[in-house]
Amino acid sequence: MNSRKTKITYLALFLLIAMIPLACFKSLTVTNVVYENNFNDFQLNNVTVSGWNANVTAFGPVATPRIFAYNGEAVLGPLNNNLVALTLQNLPSHQALRVEFDLYIHNVWKNDLWHMTLDGKDQWITGFSNDSTIQQSYPNWLGNGTPLSPAGKDAEDINLPGTCSFISSLRGTSRYKFVTTISHSADSFVLNCNDAGGNVNDTCQRSWSMDNLKVSVFRN
Repeated sequence: MNSRKTKITYLALFLLIAMIPLACFKSLTVTNVVYENNFNDFQLNNVTVSGWNANVTAFGPVATPRIFAYNGEAVLGPLNNNLVALTLQNLPSHQALRVEFDLYIHNVWKNDLWHMTLDGKDQWITGFSNDSTIQQSYPNWLGNGTPLSPAGKDAEDINLPGTCSFISSLRGTSRYKFVTTISHSADSFVLNCNDAGGNVNDTCQRSWSMDNLKVSVFRN
């Protein structure tokens, strides 16, 4: 078999394997939304935040660490070199689990690291950029040799206002929509998200936020 045919064969096999979980999920129906938080009530609700600025308090009807008003909405943030953890227990019987949320990348990102794990397993190790002159890793992984993409690649919006002194800056914030479905049957679940890079301890220079966090489970 020549090298071209070998590559085509491996590609077809990879696509077949990648499609198997998707085909399995099609036969499942949503049985329960087990967690939903848009943070508008300024409550963390099973979410914890650790890191240098975890005790900074934002403004709101209830003074809650790590929730602040952004672009007319309450969001979880601003975060800088922080770890966000959502822990759920006593999940109903299921075969698959879906995580959804909006991710806001604020101010000065230059392909800085952003990391997500599901039950301790790496789901994303990637990088984002708000600087049009600096490419980003997303939607690929950071540091694994995959090609870089233009800043803001696959974002739903790249022209949102920044925060602090960047509130009027062009491309101040980018918003990404994350929807991830995995095979899952355990009665507990842990989502972790964290970042690294930029000017540590300065959320006005570089930060990120989350909103509309939702977890659903599926079964036949």
